[in-house]
Amino acid sequence: MLGIVLDRTLSRSLGSQLCDELRSRIVSGALKGGAQLPSTRELARELSLSRTLVLEAFEQLAAEGYIEGLRGSGSFVRSGSALQGSALPGLAALSPELRARSFAAPTRGPTPRPVDFRPGVPALDQFPREAWARALGEAARSLPTKALGYGEGAGLMRLREEVAAYLFRSKGVRAQAEEVFITSGCSQSLGLISRALLRGSPRGRAVLENPCQPAVSGLLRREGVELVAAAVDEEGLDPSSLPRDRSAVAFVTPSHQYPLGPVLSAPRRTELVEWARATDSVLVEDDFDGEFRYGGAPLQPLRELEPSRVVYLGSFSKSFSPALRLGYAITPPSLRETWLAYRELMDIHSCAFTQAAMAAVLGSGAFERHVRRMRRLYASRREAMLGLLRGAFGADVRVMGEAAGLHLAISFEGSRFRGLRFDEERVARIASAGALVYPAMRYAFAPLRGADRILLLGYGNLDEEEMGRGIEALAASISK
Repeated sequence: MLGIVLDRTLSRSLGSQLCDELRSRIVSGALKGGAQLPSTRELARELSLSRTLVLEAFEQLAAEGYIEGLRGSGSFVRSGSALQGSALPGLAALSPELRARSFAAPTRGPTPRPVDFRPGVPALDQFPREAWARALGEAARSLPTKALGYGEGAGLMRLREEVAAYLFRSKGVRAQAEEVFITSGCSQSLGLISRALLRGSPRGRAVLENPCQPAVSGLLRREGVELVAAAVDEEGLDPSSLPRDRSAVAFVTPSHQYPLGPVLSAPRRTELVEWARATDSVLVEDDFDGEFRYGGAPLQPLRELEPSRVVYLGSFSKSFSPALRLGYAITPPSLRETWLAYRELMDIHSCAFTQAAMAAVLGSGAFERHVRRMRRLYASRREAMLGLLRGAFGADVRVMGEAAGLHLAISFEGSRFRGLRFDEERVARIASAGALVYPAMRYAFAPLRGADRILLLGYGNLDEEEMGRGIEALAASISK
């Protein structure tokens, strides 16, 4: 098409390079006034870039007055561009960096916001708005009159049926619809567990992976629950660190340990279930971002090994949207009556319209199509992030947790990074440079050696250009 070649070894982002290349062709006259540019979709495909990144480059050139878009017709080089045909024909041969300095916009826009590497945030701009709007509209039209009143605390039966069917298709979890409870996400499920399983119970202490999701440790601590730390290594939770003196409720993320990322190995899954039996304990299996695994077959869920001792939790926050506030739990028979009583006391039930729409999206196959599309997108973003890290730090960066999920855990090795610690002062300096990063020490609820040497970098909600700017800021901050 345009013969543009981008250099992925440069520290300068690919979006900036594309903008520079197009600008130089316009200024040199290679692209004349009135010439139509390729569509953003075609150019993204040719250059192996995200379409969002190409759109941003076009928007920048339009803001600078080089191109214009005509509704329904595409993008065109503006006739009479201020710099077109200037007496500087040799500028096209200059490096992208020199061209950028030569043709920088005469006025600077606002300083870009820091790139936010917050873990666990999905690609919010990819939410299928039209499909959801259709499902929600149909739910409003078709819900029977009796469903408009106060419903069952366990949730809409149609949604419970669709969740049970989906879990069996996608993860091999076998459950009847009657065993599925609809919740307002995993946070509410955790609150219900603390009340139904921990308050005034012989199992009145919680075993948590250390580090873990701060929302989990924080909620349980506020409930006055005794917390016990379990060690995590490259195989996930280490069963040898579990208490043996009396029963407990153990919270685990076996499909992708949060936040360090290992997958709980098959032998350890068996050990964990045997521990629960031996101590009369209950396991809470949080299938955190389990839909997004990038290699190998998923391992058998804990619930399939011991249904009577496992509470299985999931939500649609990472796979669809956190805004829906919709999740589910599969509980052992001994817990269901207590669970339902507490749920009805908390908020009676989740929104009937949202439940009906989600049931329709699941039943039509639209949800699974969306998950497959997002898995491809996140796999691409993961590869982009790994490439940027290797380009910036080479063999000095160690990456953990790349097999699944929406973030990476990284640490730095080598003589130039000896003694590097990510305390709050350093994290603030990195933020000033343009990147918001999240040290693992924020996720440790008990002393954890080496946690201040590990960073968590989310990539789910970032395109390649944003990642590039963030990694550049990180590298500039810690390589001094």
